Amino acid sequence: MMSTNSQASPNNIIYIDWQPGTVVEPPVYLDANVLVGAVISGHRLYRSCITLLGELLLNRSRILVSALSIQECLWAIVRLSYYDLNNRQPPNAHFTQVIYKRWCDRIFAAYGSRINAVNSMLNDWVSAGVQIEVVPGMDTFWSVSRMTPAYMRQLRLAPADAFHLALAQAHARTFITGDADFQSVTKQSYPGELIILHIVPS
Repeated sequence: MMSTNSQASPNNIIYIDWQPGTVVEPPVYLDANVLVGAVISGHRLYRSCITLLGELLLNRSRILVSALSIQECLWAIVRLSYYDLNNRQPPNAHFTQVIYKRWCDRIFAAYGSRINAVNSMLNDWVSAGVQIEVVPGMDTFWSVSRMTPAYMRQLRLAPADAFHLALAQAHARTFITGDADFQSVTKQSYPGELIILHIVPS
């Protein structure tokens, strides 16, 4: 089932706003915000991420993650935990390492379980028989590292986003993300086929 909010480009890139029941073609590469959304119960994408991941697990889809996704996910969880600890909404200002170091012990004392939940969740999936693969391997590392600066320049993506896109192109059929910035990929020249599945709040 395709979303009515799907958009295809001349370069065989399909951008879809996800809805429950959307057919997801494996293998799927998970952006960091999908992992964050699945762990933080108060996150705006929590219900969507839990539902989507449940469908992927039920279908035993091959799931791809990267060290970058894990690092970004952990930093986002720590940042959100800091603001939860202080009972305020995250502002647009950057959460810095200085703030993190000052608040680290209190953050882990209050929210250590959610920070460790990412690893536990992935381990549970593997124990349940889900195929989890960490990318890139050395077979694609050089092509991914070569394409990342090209996507930074061509698509005006930040380095991390360009790296995620290069990883998805090299390894996946579907790239699942909560970041709407990737919609711009459909308007640019892009060498390859990819489904970008955009998670929206449900």
